Amino acid sequence: MSNSTSQTATGLVDAANGRQVRRHTESGALYVKASGTAHFWGRVLDALVFVAGYCVIAVMVAVARNAMMNSGSLLAFNDGFWLALYVVLWFVGLFVYGMIWGTAGSVGDAAAGMRSVRIKNGTTAGAWLGGWRAVCWSFFPFYLFMMTASALSGGSGDTWDPKFVAIDRRSGLAQGQQPIADPKAAPANQAGQ
Repeated sequence: MSNSTSQTATGLVDAANGRQVRRHTESGALYVKASGTAHFWGRVLDALVFVAGYCVIAVMVAVARNAMMNSGSLLAFNDGFWLALYVVLWFVGLFVYGMIWGTAGSVGDAAAGMRSVRIKNGTTAGAWLGGWRAVCWSFFPFYLFMMTASALSGGSGDTWDPKFVAIDRRSGLAQGQQPIADPKAAPANQAGQ
């Protein structure tokens, strides 16, 4: 597992917010990571937007089923079909929301002033990968459970190396300001000389 933080550190900080400026490993472009708080609340907003949209679709399906029951359709009484339909709609909806997130950005990205890009070159995930990333993130609670169970049972820990980062689109660097030297790094550099 490679350490992305050490590969991308520049010794510079953003002039506006004081957070570290990093470098995309392949393209060399500079960026500032979004704060943890902005990232968290942006993703919470994404979850709320998706769940609200899913609820609207689920209500429309329930109304359609009720109309089918009133007309005497036998399919309306097949509970297994309707349960499977709700599950399929959940994952199709996630994939579609992820496609939007991977190309144009999500509602949470816009509200938090961030954008999810590849660490190596700063490009977005695109529609296909963005859709699959959203589907995979829906299993995050299960992932946390498994990671905790692994840690408690003496497992070796997490070997997942992130390939994406949420960049701060409201940072001084993103607004055209030049980064400044990190004042914390200067004494360490002088001590090493």
